[in-house]
Amino acid sequence: MQNSRYVALIIVFAVLLVVFRFFIGRIVGMINIPPFGASTSYLLSIFYSLIHSLAFLMYKGKRWTLFSQSIISSLLYIIFVNPTIQAVEMATITNLFICDVVFNTFYRSFEQKNKLLVLVFIFQIYYWATHAIWLLAYNSIFFFSFEGLMQVWFIPIMSILIPIMVIEGIIGGFTGYKIFQRVKNILNY
Repeated sequence: MQNSRYVALIIVFAVLLVVFRFFIGRIVGMINIPPFGASTSYLLSIFYSLIHSLAFLMYKGKRWTLFSQSIISSLLYIIFVNPTIQAVEMATITNLFICDVVFNTFYRSFEQKNKLLVLVFIFQIYYWATHAIWLLAYNSIFFFSFEGLMQVWFIPIMSILIPIMVIEGIIGGFTGYKIFQRVKNILNY
């Protein structure tokens, strides 16, 4: 019974991410706000952070849940929404694989010390600080030259967006933690 709860949560959060990315992230990404261009959707990383933080806390340190969620949401997004965005999906899967292994390892110790909010903050800071680096790596390996990406995308755009994404990650993590506190009392979690 417990495993079916995690499978249901993985599917619900994966579909929620795809729906959010389609309706909000993609539509905002079509709006080109100088100097960000198509990277405008990263200005809404607070919602991604909220979903990831809530999912992380709902999984209660169970190994491979975040990784499974990232694979399912990435496949759904590639199949049904945008098949040309593989570098972003590879970066997301890689980043959430590392987050799953590292942060689920420490979940129990932070939970026993009643410091889950600190773990969520560290999780969000790590995720958003390294997401752009994984994007740079995959884009430079498969699609573009490293030097061109550094000059056109990473230095001018991501140097501005990474601090914004980290701050939004902290806010989204805090909001996800507060939602989890209310939900766990209701669901007897």
